[in-house]
Amino acid sequence: MLCSALGRWSSWRLRHGFPAALRRFLPAAAAPDPGVIVIQGTCGDTFDPSVRGGAAGWTITCGGGRVRAQGWVKDTKADGKAAEVYGAWGDGASFGTVRAGGNGKRVSFDKSHSGKVVKLYLRVV
Repeated sequence: MLCSALGRWSSWRLRHGFPAALRRFLPAAAAPDPGVIVIQGTCGDTFDPSVRGGAAGWTITCGGGRVRAQGWVKDTKADGKAAEVYGAWGDGASFGTVRAGGNGKRVSFDKSHSGKVVKLYLRVV
């Protein structure tokens, strides 16, 4: 599947558009705000994205027709903001939001849903 930081992928996408084979994995929702790291993964993938003021790490596993995202999000800057991981499952259902507010605060998550794909975002708000 697709694993990409917003930079290179967005540049390519702006020049070429989304390949037809990948369009079915994209949620119908609007694109995230600029500066948001976007990562789409599938079974067996591990990610460790970071942005100014936030970091996260998660692993995607599958079994029995379900996809599972286990990980954490951490606020890394004393700026009055919070780091968040949010996203959507492959069928477009909301992943929800996991929020860590307060410099050094780390929050774990463990979520599962039917399917094989999850698209997650890391942002600081």
